[in-house]
Amino acid sequence: MSALTKGEKWIRLLRAYGPVADNEAMQAEHVGKLAAYLGVTKLAFDHPARQLILDCFPVSTGLFRNVVLTGTAGEGKTSLCFELVQALTGKSAEGHSGVEIVTVETEAGQRTITLIYDVTAWRKKTNGHLSPEHVGLLTRMAESAFGESGEFFVLAVNDGQMHELFRALPTDAPELVRGLQKTLIGLHARRERDSGQRLRLINLSMVPSEEIMSLCLGAVLDRSEWVCFTEESDKPLFSEPSSLSRNYRALNTPEVRAKLIMLARIADVTGHHLPTRGVLCLLSNALLGHPDARDRVIRPGTEANTIGKSGTAHKAALHRTLFGENLTVSNRRKREVYRFLSMLHVGDETTNDLDELLIFGTRDGDLKAAHDELVLPDPFNQRNPDFDALLKRYIRGDINDEEEMSLFLAELAAERRRVFLQASQAELQKYLLWKITVFHHAREYLEEILKPLEEGKSPARLHLRKLASGLNRIWTGLLLAENANEVYLATGLDLTTSPVSDIHLAQLELDSEPPGLEILRKKAGSVPEAVLRTNGREFRFPLTLPRFEFLCRVADGAMPSSFSRESCADFMSLKQRCLRDLRLKAGSRSLHLIEVHGAGTIQRLPIHLAEQ
Repeated sequence: MSALTKGEKWIRLLRAYGPVADNEAMQAEHVGKLAAYLGVTKLAFDHPARQLILDCFPVSTGLFRNVVLTGTAGEGKTSLCFELVQALTGKSAEGHSGVEIVTVETEAGQRTITLIYDVTAWRKKTNGHLSPEHVGLLTRMAESAFGESGEFFVLAVNDGQMHELFRALPTDAPELVRGLQKTLIGLHARRERDSGQRLRLINLSMVPSEEIMSLCLGAVLDRSEWVCFTEESDKPLFSEPSSLSRNYRALNTPEVRAKLIMLARIADVTGHHLPTRGVLCLLSNALLGHPDARDRVIRPGTEANTIGKSGTAHKAALHRTLFGENLTVSNRRKREVYRFLSMLHVGDETTNDLDELLIFGTRDGDLKAAHDELVLPDPFNQRNPDFDALLKRYIRGDINDEEEMSLFLAELAAERRRVFLQASQAELQKYLLWKITVFHHAREYLEEILKPLEEGKSPARLHLRKLASGLNRIWTGLLLAENANEVYLATGLDLTTSPVSDIHLAQLELDSEPPGLEILRKKAGSVPEAVLRTNGREFRFPLTLPRFEFLCRVADGAMPSSFSRESCADFMSLKQRCLRDLRLKAGSRSLHLIEVHGAGTIQRLPIHLAEQ
């Protein structure tokens, strides 16, 4: 290891956070050992949940709490436990076999804390159930949580593992343990934190992805070790033309950093929470990824020097490595962060305006100003130098074989991603760049729905009318007005499963008091709720970005079942629940049929049923 310079040691550590085979799943203990071996401090930041944990163990009073840390894999549960041990004892955690017992002197006397870092490694089963030893530990934890024991516990467990742990209890498990199970599952389901004065559940998945992204960007990009670009610039890896140097400078621009934080926010509102491990993996690969490296991520030393001299930095440009283009398909699929980015389809969606700029921007005088503003800037030489030659062949009609056409389309998609990534917020809006993603209405959702709610305001009436129009078209199956002032609830002769529902049940006015349709911010979580009201009752559903997008697309004229069968089925299910919760059903003596006028307005035609 002495052969590596300080800069190379830093890159070796950073590489361990990436999507490589030898990082042992980037577990905290393994990265810690590597950091100690290299003599480089591991990546770290003040986690938003850190103080919540420390507050449970006030040494000044000795009034400790039992803590259950939960969340998806890679949230940083083990690292937070290690930090707790360091804070309470002044010593590094050992964590042998996933369990550690520490004693702490407090003003009220000595306290014992049992920390279980890894439930999978800790739990043992006998005949399919937890062993008596482990049931005994959970019993002591329950006695501490609901009683006055001087022994306390910290349990780090993934969401699914917590359910599995309690399902593995034997049938004769003490009632006190069953009570602990019910309490923890209830807190988790209700997104609550405390039960009494001695038990706290901290769900790390509740920390917004955008906050994690911001902290991880600082932890990676603000390190003093990046002085290697000046002190070791004689090495190909740290020279200005290297892909690492170019990607570092591009990633450090305000536009790209803001874009990543915005994408992390979109992850939460689409149900793709990004854990710390995934974000660090994303950033490590964005900096070090290269398709010519042995495992697609640059290794410092001979390999880095060879790649650095090859003049192929454009193959590892940020708009490629950030989306995992350098990785194999299987490597991307097994990581949530890349599944999320793949779902966005950034650059895969085509728009006539942007494609016209990319293809004809230098050849059409009317397009030159826009091309020079949006496409031409390439401060870090990220553009493929071979793209212009491909472009000329395409314009001349010289691309005849399928392989070359596929290459051209792939490079065109990469150019769209480059433009999207480096564009400012003003350019995103001016050139409608969200249309090269699957979410054409993402800007409206972020700026016109979420932002007003965060400021304590209601979204503008214009957007409520558009949502009402989308609901009307989906739930009736009829081509109603583009901007509605009311929501129509209707059914068909075969109840709610009919694709066309023309039997009128209720009309929810946007201007009623309280409003028939309203968007409200939830106390917990980042997704707002849509609320429908009538006759003193209400129905709520989470207004995620995919649902907002679907409503807007349908309001703009897309056919619901043709555009997205999955979303259409989702809204038909919501309709059934809405009619049930609002207790709406057709009358037994008369019906009101919906007749659509040319402008998309409706008229109700009464039909009186014959008496039995």
